[in-house]
Amino acid sequence: MNIEQLLMLIVALVLVFVIFYISGAIVGQDWSLPAPYLVRVVAVAIVAVVAIPLLRSGAEQLQLGELGVLLAFVILIIVVRFLMVEELAVSDEWLASIAISLVGVVLIYIVDALSQAVFDVRILALF
Repeated sequence: MNIEQLLMLIVALVLVFVIFYISGAIVGQDWSLPAPYLVRVVAVAIVAVVAIPLLRSGAEQLQLGELGVLLAFVILIIVVRFLMVEELAVSDEWLASIAISLVGVVLIYIVDALSQAVFDVRILALF
């Protein structure tokens, strides 16, 4: 891994952290960031940037097609449920995790499309 790839990985982690923080704040209606919640959002960002693309590429190697994307989204919902939603005051935890994951993935695709249109670089190409 060269320095450019490392910088892109760090930028992707920071962007995904901000995106999932915003998603959690929108769904949980709480914009505070206590230390335990910060660590949980960082863990979700690491899973989203590192583990999910690996699982998706593994599914593609098994020739499962778009099932890899669906599998990655389901795993993201589960990770968000057990890491992020524990700190939020919501009534239905599974519904909140689905909403956070959906808003997060939509924001990731929007940021990636904007970075490709403006800078001609796919920052979040791992998704």
